[in-house]
Amino acid sequence: MLGQLGQKRVLEIIPTAVIVRDLTGRILWWNGGAERLYGWPADAAYGHVTHRLFSTTYVDGGSLAEQTAALERDGHWDGTMQHLTATGRTVTVLSRQVLYRPENDDAPVQVLEINTDVTAARAAQQALGLSEQRFRAQFTQSPVGQAIRSLDGALIAVNTAFAGMLGRRPEEVIGRITGDELLHPESVPGVQRQFARLFAGEADSYTHEARLRHADGHWVDVEATVSLVRDAEQRPEHLIVVITDICARATAERARDQAAAALAERNAELEAADRFKLDMIGMLGHEINNPLQSILGFTDLLAAEMDPETPHGRLVGIVNRQAERLDEIVREVLSLVSLDTGNIAAVRERLSLRAELARALEATGRRDVPVLGPDAKVLFHPAHLQQVVVNLLSNADKYAGGASVLRIEADGDRVRLRVEDRGPGVPEEFRPRLFERLARADQTAGTVRGTGLGLYIVRSLAQANHGDVRHEPHPDGGSVFVVEADAA
Repeated sequence: MLGQLGQKRVLEIIPTAVIVRDLTGRILWWNGGAERLYGWPADAAYGHVTHRLFSTTYVDGGSLAEQTAALERDGHWDGTMQHLTATGRTVTVLSRQVLYRPENDDAPVQVLEINTDVTAARAAQQALGLSEQRFRAQFTQSPVGQAIRSLDGALIAVNTAFAGMLGRRPEEVIGRITGDELLHPESVPGVQRQFARLFAGEADSYTHEARLRHADGHWVDVEATVSLVRDAEQRPEHLIVVITDICARATAERARDQAAAALAERNAELEAADRFKLDMIGMLGHEINNPLQSILGFTDLLAAEMDPETPHGRLVGIVNRQAERLDEIVREVLSLVSLDTGNIAAVRERLSLRAELARALEATGRRDVPVLGPDAKVLFHPAHLQQVVVNLLSNADKYAGGASVLRIEADGDRVRLRVEDRGPGVPEEFRPRLFERLARADQTAGTVRGTGLGLYIVRSLAQANHGDVRHEPHPDGGSVFVVEADAA
């Protein structure tokens, strides 16, 4: 048997706080563990009442009077208290107290109090409880569907949002329907592959789209994020699933895909129709052009032999002018077809600009138009350059009474041809659309016959030859069309 001295030594080496006090709480002795826990040296603590020195509060309820009554009645008391230490820190202790009555009836009753610091454990427990409380609140009240699924597919818990998504109440789902029973058969293989990745530790979660069976039998499109929860030994325990109803989005996407498919089909039809149209226009242009050239040749011969003032001479002149008009339309349409089909091959040659202008003036019967400026060599497709100049001269004839001068200007590696007239000019509001396809000014649309393609073709041909065409108002009234080309 240990003597009194031996017992004190045993109590001293115990790391837990050990206090010997009387029934009123007055401290008679404590060990090193108590000093370390409360921060008071033994000589400072002796004689003080514990519940005053520690500012004791009872965590689980109760009071000092109830504690004292239990000790006197039962001989022991266990409970959790909060104590204030010498440093001002509050600690939570699990206290076990035993009443000791000495054999000597005259000796005072003593209480052996052993206090174990459980501050960290209690804080962790409180944090866990708060976390669980928050999770339950978030899980239950969330507007997003949530479910906890066991590994065998049983639904352990579902919130109201998830059950409502399926047209059910939570109690109709929990323990009654498995996750696999809700899944559309087409979704099952993909889900199993993803589960395998989670179990193998290749991912912590995944998101996928699936279809779930509604209570009335129809399918609900959802997007689900699935997370795997593991136990303390890192073994798979259960799955947490967050589900969002994407029916509206899925419906919109299906409508979009259907519309895209219909549009693609329609585009294919339009492209086929457009190719057919271009082929027909090209064919008709060539078929019309051959007899048209014969008509022009014969009317030119007849006009040369007949007096234009006679009835027959006037009729031949009308036929000749209409044939020339038709020839112009055919040439413009054929040029437009070439532009639309991308069949323009601008093989540029080194050309004398003055010589090309002389050819164009001869072809249009405008030999009287002066050409000013020194000759310049340009890089241009011969037929394209002729069509550009002839169209600009024809445009001036229609809208401005004819070109007044052709002016050549060389500027380094660029050459400019200025086709000037003294006509009424281009209305300011129409200038931005001047080179657009089928564009015609309102003030001339009813008085001048034209297709509205001439200037569009002119610019397209110039750009195909690395040049361009622009319009400038003439300072003295009228218009200037400037053709730019590379110098040779």
